[in-house]
Amino acid sequence: MDGSQVSQICEMLDAIWAQLPGQEVVYQWVEWIRNSSLSHLWIDGKIILGPDSPAHKSDNRAISRGLPLNYVIPSMLSYSSKKRRKAFLDDLHMCLICLTESNGSNFIQLPCQHLFCVTCMETLCRIHVKEGTVFQLVCPGTKCNISIPPYLLKNLLREEEFERWDRLLLDKALGSMSDVVYCPRCSMACLADEDKNAQCQSCFFTFCSACKDPRHLGRQCLTPEQKLKASGKLTVREMVQEMLMIRSLYNDARACPNCRMAISRSEGCNMMYCVNCGKSFCFRCGEAMTASNYNHFSKCGLFAPQKKDYNTNDLEKRLKELETAERVARMHPLGSTIECPKCRQKIFKDDDEYVFCWACQARYCTLCEKRVEFTRQHGARGHWGSPECVGITL
Repeated sequence: MDGSQVSQICEMLDAIWAQLPGQEVVYQWVEWIRNSSLSHLWIDGKIILGPDSPAHKSDNRAISRGLPLNYVIPSMLSYSSKKRRKAFLDDLHMCLICLTESNGSNFIQLPCQHLFCVTCMETLCRIHVKEGTVFQLVCPGTKCNISIPPYLLKNLLREEEFERWDRLLLDKALGSMSDVVYCPRCSMACLADEDKNAQCQSCFFTFCSACKDPRHLGRQCLTPEQKLKASGKLTVREMVQEMLMIRSLYNDARACPNCRMAISRSEGCNMMYCVNCGKSFCFRCGEAMTASNYNHFSKCGLFAPQKKDYNTNDLEKRLKELETAERVARMHPLGSTIECPKCRQKIFKDDDEYVFCWACQARYCTLCEKRVEFTRQHGARGHWGSPECVGITL
């Protein structure tokens, strides 16, 4: 209050003292200041802070505000916050998860003002950190996605759990960046350039970010079939089994359209939920969607059609045919004479994988005996031992 208002208070206190000669007056003063002083000054519950107004008549005992407003206002706000906190701790509240009622000292108040008991919040946070779903650490209230701030997580989690949360958050943030890849040797995060080449700063290994093989400038990445063929260590049976495994992986996994994390589905419907970024998408077409938008499946179908597995007997029969063909092909060394698979013309064998018939003017595969295309630049490379050759579609 300014000097004029304080002077009015002093005048009223003098009047009360004059009405009670010889009696204790301090108690009467306190009660009047507490209950009637604002109405006496014509203040209706609000006080507007501002500079002191000049008063024509003032009491010498009246001491007006001597502190600047930039100190008074923060002090009042701090006092108000402390009083609200004390009232919150003393009141009873109900947890929105377990529906138990307790005083405020056993509750956590999130920035969105939702209240949950400490036990439920500790359990919730530890489950998400243990399962690695750190992006789901949000308010568990209905239709509320406000993130739980780090200062609350530090109080709710143990020290090792908080360190794991911090590490997982960093890994998932790096994983969501398209130009960040991990070294195939030491798993260190690296930055890839425009040509999809990266160099590890830890082991200095330079590799291709697309196939994780050593850098191959000017050459395309090898396909899984080409890698199997280049290894030269697999039999036909092992090659076919490896291709079947690759086929099953391709059929059962999709990349999340938001963070590109590979998501595998073992059973259930086509509505997929990415645990890495928390987004939903259609497993069949890969389109991003909301968790409640089931209208999308009117065109894609909510459940995938039943897939017919390869017949075991037919597969074994095909494998035996391929092994027999391979043995027959290996029985004729380079430089020997064999028959053309089509016209039975005697032809000279100059390759273990392909033979060229001058009568048919065509090149044939020694494994499956199919005709293959031949170009002067690339030859017939790429067919022998491929899915087309062994009869398996990836």
